[in-house]
Amino acid sequence: MKTNDLITIKNLSLHYGEKLIFRDLSMRVPEHTITSISGPSGIGKTSLLLMFNQMIREEEHTKITGEILFQDEDSVMDLNTLPKKSLPELRKKIVYVNQNPDLLPFSIYENVAFGLHLQNVSQSKTKIRVEQALKDVLLWDEVKERLNAQATMLSGGQQQRLILARALAIKPKILLLDEPTASLNETLALKIEAFLISLKSHMTIITISHFQDQIKRISDQNIDFEQFVTQD
Repeated sequence: MKTNDLITIKNLSLHYGEKLIFRDLSMRVPEHTITSISGPSGIGKTSLLLMFNQMIREEEHTKITGEILFQDEDSVMDLNTLPKKSLPELRKKIVYVNQNPDLLPFSIYENVAFGLHLQNVSQSKTKIRVEQALKDVLLWDEVKERLNAQATMLSGGQQQRLILARALAIKPKILLLDEPTASLNETLALKIEAFLISLKSHMTIITISHFQDQIKRISDQNIDFEQFVTQD
């Protein structure tokens, strides 16, 4: 039966080689909410995000047990057993935004438009969606006169907003954010937080944050990840 839980995790554990990273994680992610994942650095929070769109499969020597059930329309799929051929379609629906901007060696415009080109979106619609995405992340006024300039010329904070715009342009069902405001000043961070809250009306957000005040401001639920980590 379909529920409002978009993601349901059951007894999820992760090994890298012989090292156990976390174990017996169970959680639910309701649709149209913001779920924060908190805890110390280096305990597997980013690895968990990469499980949601199965980018974890690009890592070597991983062993995963348990289930990640994704409610997609009227069907439920276990992401851990999804065939490899289904991953490109999954990654259109569940999009990861890195803490460290993974810019493409293209212009500002082409960085945002890249995913739309892969989806064969028309040139006219791409232009509209690129502009809107840049406006959403409060970057349009800063770059509208130099859209053809190399994205690497942007500052760190601008680059972070650019890759967020690239994800938003695709219009994913789930947005995975790894420290989305880490490179932003306080004023801009608060504006991005307000925008993320507004996004809940048409997508679900899972975010990693070390900022307790931010977690309280934007989150519908917070998962303290440390409880699932094995201490040696």
